[in-house]
Amino acid sequence: MSCLPLPVAEPSAAPSRPARPWWARVEPVRHAGRVPAQSTAFELGRALAGTRPPAVQASLASAVGATLAHDVQALCPVPHYASSAMDGYAVRGPGPWRVVTGDTAVHDAASTASLELAPGQAVPVVTGGVIPAGCDTVIRDEYALLTGDELRFDESCPHSELEGRHVRPAGTECQGGESILATGTLLSPADVAFAAVAGVDDVPVVPAPAVRFLLTGSEVQSAGVPAPGFVRDAFSPSLPPILVGLGARVDTDSVRRLPDDAEAFSSALHRAVADRVPLVITTGGTARSRADHVRAHLERHATPIIDELDLQPGHPTLFAACGTGTAVLALPGNPLAAMTALTLLAVPFLRGMLGRPSPTPLRVTVAHEIRGGRRERLVPAFQHADGAWSPCRDIGANMLRGLSRAEALLCVPVEGLAAGARTDALALPGRSSVAELVL
Repeated sequence: MSCLPLPVAEPSAAPSRPARPWWARVEPVRHAGRVPAQSTAFELGRALAGTRPPAVQASLASAVGATLAHDVQALCPVPHYASSAMDGYAVRGPGPWRVVTGDTAVHDAASTASLELAPGQAVPVVTGGVIPAGCDTVIRDEYALLTGDELRFDESCPHSELEGRHVRPAGTECQGGESILATGTLLSPADVAFAAVAGVDDVPVVPAPAVRFLLTGSEVQSAGVPAPGFVRDAFSPSLPPILVGLGARVDTDSVRRLPDDAEAFSSALHRAVADRVPLVITTGGTARSRADHVRAHLERHATPIIDELDLQPGHPTLFAACGTGTAVLALPGNPLAAMTALTLLAVPFLRGMLGRPSPTPLRVTVAHEIRGGRRERLVPAFQHADGAWSPCRDIGANMLRGLSRAEALLCVPVEGLAAGARTDALALPGRSSVAELVL
């Protein structure tokens, strides 16, 4: 019995290897403590950033709140010319001086740019005006005595006025070509103002990652006083502005309210993954009962990266990866638990996506003894006038009153804290007094 020869593949027809998923380099963790959970969320964000456009150009007017994708260099020195810090007279030599008048100088802010003073000459200047070549110093108007075209010192004038005073040399803030804003900078109004005076018109920024919210719960009402068995929606008005404040983009159709229906959730998540939405945030359905369809779906159709937290509140949180460019942060349905998990995981994730450094907790002192628990607790807390911190009241997983007063989340270890002990505190997004220090 003869056999047909096996076909010989052409050298160029080598079988292609399946592409590795974008999260392949991130090590999944189960029952994650606070520090490994934050670190893993940060690395997941960095991994997802590799699937997105690295930078877009943004005008300075639209760049506040964006993150720089690359260093920005000054296009000119700042200031770009030597200028006067006072209204008065630019002079050369010890005086008295003859004031240059007539066609030689039109006395406005830029008129002295081409003028060179001879010894014994003076020219009027205004604040911000160009210092002429040869100028030694600027005599302030209040110390100047002008008789005809002769300028002398007033008797009250200090001799220090002849020591190069009131002249702002070119390039004292930066030189042309110097890096003035670093990669990863969260651009403030002051940053874009500095870029403007350095001649910059637009800057390279990291595209703001889009977020879509899938908020589950047939019992949730969006307005009015709920009847028994129903609850008001605490997430629609609070989560979008928090994410915008963290550098994400939330569009007008980003918030989807869903009933407790597995098919409805599956369909909404499938659309988000097909749209390659970078971050999907869900609320509710993350425990392990038969009714918790969010967790069940993600365990079947996604890859859990952070599967539950070894913390209270927020223990059943799930952070998963799926598709070619989507991460799903599944938050518990209890409001405080959800806000805690969001603070712990969304902040480092988005910083990783935006190319910013991982957040650093604030070290604080507690005002009095705080009991421990079965797990590390993240407790809404406020700062006293003396700088010490105390937990807020009303801090159950389903409560919001304590959170509304809180400035940060106090990290309480299993063994608790003695009065005067030091511990970490996590900034709550939206609380600028603390967030500016640690975010």
